[in-house]
Amino acid sequence: MCIAILLSWFKDGRPVQRRWQFAPFGIAVSAGVLLTYPEILPGPLGLRLGWFALTLVYGSAWLAARVTAGRKPRPLLMLLPCVAVLLFSATIGADDAMAELRMMPRVLLFALFDGLAAREFMRMRQPQLQSATTLYWIFAVFCVFELLRTPFSLSLPAPFGPKETQVWSIALFNFLIVLQGLLLGVFLTALGREQLAAQHYRLASIDPLTGIGNRRALDDRIEALARSPRGEDCVAVALLDIDRFKAINDELGHGFGDIVIVGAAMVARETLGAGNVFRVGGEEFAAIIQARTPEAVMTRAEAVRIAFEARSHVSGSESRRCTISVGVAMMEPGDDHSARFTAADEALYLAKHLGRNRTVLATPGQRAAPPPIDLRAVAAERRASA
Repeated sequence: MCIAILLSWFKDGRPVQRRWQFAPFGIAVSAGVLLTYPEILPGPLGLRLGWFALTLVYGSAWLAARVTAGRKPRPLLMLLPCVAVLLFSATIGADDAMAELRMMPRVLLFALFDGLAAREFMRMRQPQLQSATTLYWIFAVFCVFELLRTPFSLSLPAPFGPKETQVWSIALFNFLIVLQGLLLGVFLTALGREQLAAQHYRLASIDPLTGIGNRRALDDRIEALARSPRGEDCVAVALLDIDRFKAINDELGHGFGDIVIVGAAMVARETLGAGNVFRVGGEEFAAIIQARTPEAVMTRAEAVRIAFEARSHVSGSESRRCTISVGVAMMEPGDDHSARFTAADEALYLAKHLGRNRTVLATPGQRAAPPPIDLRAVAAERRASA
């Protein structure tokens, strides 16, 4: 595992994260040597340092979990209890009368570090990171095992306790150490790949100019919405389009137009939530609105329009206030989503036809304009003149 992680470290450009992931395996080499051949150091020093190194292995596994989860490592916080256990074994635990207590602090420390590592991976659990869930269960199971064997560390044969070593105890101890190390190495490697894939997916789902989701993210949001229970909430799709945007670009330049687009995204995100707003065109946005009633849905859509109208867009000496038109269509369970988007699109073009800077709701049985106006004809006319 040391060689595999080292090769991966060099291949990936020596990232800091991989250095921390290597630590438990690198320290485990010295721990294994000292525990197997304690006579290489005088007296009981080799055995004590071997156990100290093994506590560092568990502690560095916790630090590797923290770094993998995107959190800062805490090496001093890990080192202090390891040194305390080492001092205990060299002082109180060195007394023949206290030999039975020599192993208990080590086992409790193993359980503590396993539990802390399990907590880090528990925070990472999500559908895109299946290996994080597996690592959580690995560390959780070993934590419970260490806790359960703590009382027996007073009477078990070494290396589980203070009694005379047995063949089975050495074989089982080594098997468990190697098993946990192999599982950690395999699933840490898999988790790194999953994190990279998830990062690429996020980048592919984010509009680079505004930082909100793009059309791909919108499709994912719609699918997630279809799978999740709605309860009593009403759900609507809204299409938002900046009014007279071509004139803004022609008069003030595309740089100022980008400022207006970013401003619209910020207003919609602040009002409706970052995960509910998506850029689907040059100056056009889509939003998912959830509220208790259709009236509340329209209130939230209107809040976006009003907030954008009140916002000043500034670039150097230029300052401009702009407006936005909004078309809203209510969604029902089992609806054809493309049909709802078409309805919202027609409502948006109707809002443009009626004078812009307004919100229009397109729902079955409700007309947002006098009967002579044909929504599809208005939409077709608007597209033709664009």
